[in-house]
Amino acid sequence: MLVSCCFSPCDQINGQTPPVLFANYKGEVLSPDFLFERIDSYANIFRNGGCPKECTNCCHIEEKDWDEEHYINSITITHFSICNADCIYCSNNLEKNERTNSMYDIIPVLTNLKEKGVIRKGCEFHIGGGEFTIYHEADEMLKTFALTDFATFYVPTNAIKYNENLFQAMNNKAAHIIVSLDSGTRKTFKKIKRIDAFNQVISNLKLYSRTPQSSKAIGLKYIVIPSINDNFSEFKKFMKIAKEANIGKIIIDIDARYTRLMNYNIDPYLISFAERIRNAAKKQGFITEAYSFFSQCKHSSLNNNNNIFEYFISYIKYKFFNSKIRKLYLSRLYGTKRKNIK
Repeated sequence: MLVSCCFSPCDQINGQTPPVLFANYKGEVLSPDFLFERIDSYANIFRNGGCPKECTNCCHIEEKDWDEEHYINSITITHFSICNADCIYCSNNLEKNERTNSMYDIIPVLTNLKEKGVIRKGCEFHIGGGEFTIYHEADEMLKTFALTDFATFYVPTNAIKYNENLFQAMNNKAAHIIVSLDSGTRKTFKKIKRIDAFNQVISNLKLYSRTPQSSKAIGLKYIVIPSINDNFSEFKKFMKIAKEANIGKIIIDIDARYTRLMNYNIDPYLISFAERIRNAAKKQGFITEAYSFFSQCKHSSLNNNNNIFEYFISYIKYKFFNSKIRKLYLSRLYGTKRKNIK
């Protein structure tokens, strides 16, 4: 699917879908005129003072002057789901085979857009989907667009596999990575990632952070998961790892799939715990960021909100799974009711 924005919160509010340009897109090289004819069908509604139904309630909407030129300054790539981990909270667990089998090459598409002036120097590439370091076009993409100072990459990676080109891009201020470690011990890591690669990840984190510039390009993420890592002793060990790897930024999240399954009726303990560990990280001198699958945006009201966790819980309310699927998922993946661990 090719859409004209990221998969923002509005893509599932009350059954809404994002602004779709091509529903069955399979990597075809498109002419700019054909592409922008579709994009303008949405943009013109905004220009005339309206709002497309697909964009209703989206937190990315902002008021600014329209740029009439036809170009794209940010591209999100999520067409692959191959991964070398099996994280307990990952949405690809349910759709892995379908998405992997439908994967297409993206380099020809991006090269065409670059040659036609649709994407320009200074643009951003946001990588999603599966694990970028094992994606077959990863190195070519980095060499073509990041190591030439053409674009900046934002890459989530599990750091199980080290990529030298990604490091070089980080060291040249052309890439930033987020690593969801979510644990401070090998035992907890294995429960969450369902693979025994904790020591390997720690080793690769130290490789990625070995220069002052590259260390600034890393965000180490702690996703709070009910009954698994929602205790402070685990987080203290996580902070120790960050210190030893010279990583200065910690990102706090609450498991997005859990929050959706519970229709945002989240255990108050999880909210208070997320606030507690964020405050603890600040006291240790870390830069902290409150992050969610549903609240990752630059809207000022979000950035200025003192309790972003409560905000994103109240911001979006919808039913995502029926009761049968909810019970099945919670019982198989999260196990028994969480024990309070101090």
